[in-house]
Amino acid sequence: MTILAVSRKRILAFGTLALIAWTVSVRGQSAVVAKLGAKLSASASPASPQVKVVDLVPASLSGETNQDSEPFLAIQPANPQVMVASAFTPNPISTKGNAPVYVSQDGGNTWVLNAITPVQRLTCDITHAMAAAENHPRGDLHAGTLACVSAITLGESETIDVGSSTTMNVQSTRNNVDQPFVRALAFSDSDHIYVGVNDFNQPGGHTATVDVSVDGGATYKSISIEARNTTGQDGPSVRPAVAGDGTVYAAFFGWRKFDGKTATSDVVVVRDDTGATGPNPFQALKDPSDNLPGRLVVKGVSIPWSNLPTLGQERIGSTLSIAVDPNNSSTVYVGWADHGSKGDIYTLHVRRSTDRGMTWSAADLPNTTIRNATNIALAVANNGVAGLLYQQFTGNRWVTHVVQSHNGFATVQDIILASVPADAPTEQFLPYLGDYDYLLSVGGEFRGVFCANNTPDLANFPQGVTYQRAADFSKKRLTDGSGNPVPISIDPFYFSVAVIP
Repeated sequence: MTILAVSRKRILAFGTLALIAWTVSVRGQSAVVAKLGAKLSASASPASPQVKVVDLVPASLSGETNQDSEPFLAIQPANPQVMVASAFTPNPISTKGNAPVYVSQDGGNTWVLNAITPVQRLTCDITHAMAAAENHPRGDLHAGTLACVSAITLGESETIDVGSSTTMNVQSTRNNVDQPFVRALAFSDSDHIYVGVNDFNQPGGHTATVDVSVDGGATYKSISIEARNTTGQDGPSVRPAVAGDGTVYAAFFGWRKFDGKTATSDVVVVRDDTGATGPNPFQALKDPSDNLPGRLVVKGVSIPWSNLPTLGQERIGSTLSIAVDPNNSSTVYVGWADHGSKGDIYTLHVRRSTDRGMTWSAADLPNTTIRNATNIALAVANNGVAGLLYQQFTGNRWVTHVVQSHNGFATVQDIILASVPADAPTEQFLPYLGDYDYLLSVGGEFRGVFCANNTPDLANFPQGVTYQRAADFSKKRLTDGSGNPVPISIDPFYFSVAVIP
């Protein structure tokens, strides 16, 4: 198998996923999944006044046992009551219908499924973002989806009303790309959209790419952001971040060597100061070592690559996040995972630049070298407070943390959202929890999503939790809504946490 084929890990992993999704038995799902206004069916003790945790699976799907992993979240900035979340959730009532997303119109208290994604049954990947320039109070949702077919197809699509049952409008499609990651910015009277992808159509192995639309998705331009020699490709993760002044950053793994088990990689950050509207985008940062575009935050780190259960039941190999202060584009954070230096399986790191990516902290920021962890997600609130979401494998549990700091993580508030058994349920496919989770800031809150074992046990959720699906917390078991027990599985969870002063 070539390196290129190995890197496109989803083709193999999701062949299995698709087979499972088509054959899994689902009980209690005769209700129409897109019907809005579903009521909460089960809840635990009230969450902390400043913390909300909600299981996204609606009451109508109480009998489902899918591995609903790899979550994502979008918020309508002009109307933060409206949010869209996603996971590897199949359409539960139709093998030929659209894949669904989760929609909330009340600030995350309740969620329903709406089958509007222009992919049949189930997506291989889906990320999305909303911007406010086009004045759609229940949109404008821009999504990047991969179809689970033999030739992976990217669809870049849009809806102006996430509450509508109308299928999203596909604006652009192409093949031979991996892991779309969508960000959007309201700019004048049109949304600017930035989709990080690993694009195998790019020549010379310069696969790290950002698809850019400056006209609300009507047209896209694919821009390779790799300027150096690679081992035939870059790492799958290509992550854009956008500031309010139109500054756009992107981070990626520049793969310099790969032996099938370890990628020797640079962590690279590029920048554009005009929203990628100029003739030569993402050229603003050059590294002093070779004067090529793209600042090398770290050089030659060893990143273990495994498409097998390695960190608990999870695979590893391309964990990456970047976030910029929305009101001060000089301050930007980047986080990644590599082999670490103490024999750990996978270690997280966070660095910071305060001069627009020209120089970076020489060592990890305090309290951000995190052993045996994955799914890092960074965000910055309007007051400059940095947020960090991650999931740590302790040997027998997956522990989900959200951390905040107003001083570069020198001092932190660390909240545990979930601490769940790591050995159950047995993985149905990879990724088990996801190759990423997500964190955003809006107003005075950090909001995000993660996936976890869904056992209704209050001890697993220290801040409290609300379940929409039927659950008996006294007996610590799921039910189908009629009292019949349902096996545990992986569910997506939404959370919100008040930003610290």
